Amino acid sequence: MVRAKGTHRMPAANSSRDPVYEMRTMRTGAERAEAVAFAEDTALLLAHQGVDLPVGQLVDLIRSQATVLGLHEDGALVGCLVMRSEADLRHWGRDGRGRGLLVSVVPPVPGCSEQAGRLLTLWLADYAARHGLEWVWWELPATSPGEMSATLLTALRGFGWEVLPVVHRADGQQVVRMRLRAAVRDALAAVISAPDIPPTPAVSAR
Repeated sequence: MVRAKGTHRMPAANSSRDPVYEMRTMRTGAERAEAVAFAEDTALLLAHQGVDLPVGQLVDLIRSQATVLGLHEDGALVGCLVMRSEADLRHWGRDGRGRGLLVSVVPPVPGCSEQAGRLLTLWLADYAARHGLEWVWWELPATSPGEMSATLLTALRGFGWEVLPVVHRADGQQVVRMRLRAAVRDALAAVISAPDIPPTPAVSAR
């Protein structure tokens, strides 16, 4: 179940305390099942706020061989993302140029898990920058008539995501495209412990 955590104050960069948050690679069947349940619970909470978030594709990715990362607070899963190596970003056009990292993120629930969403955003920007990338790419399914909750998109913009116009993918699905500029965040190591994960190939629109 999604927990309304993430209320800790970030420690200073020179703090001697262990990081409050831990980023873990979710490899086992039980860990993947927990991530699936987290995504489904998030979709239910967003539905209560009027956000229709189809999670079928995200659940399939979590169950696949893709790299799944979970953000944990005091042992509880509070955020989740999938790093993707396969990509067809032709529908991004000019907005998808440059070396980038393609991810699928379980969106934050406004008023519930915004701190986790903010930390995942900072972590992704830092990870991409340290691997010589320019961008992090993310797209969410758009619901008819091609819009997403203004509350959710406002929160994502506040975290640093740039929300681009809705487009149709090659399969006909409408998606909300988002991109995040890579940026090193030196103080982040004091907040989130680093996972041991293989490098993810860069992708871009062609």
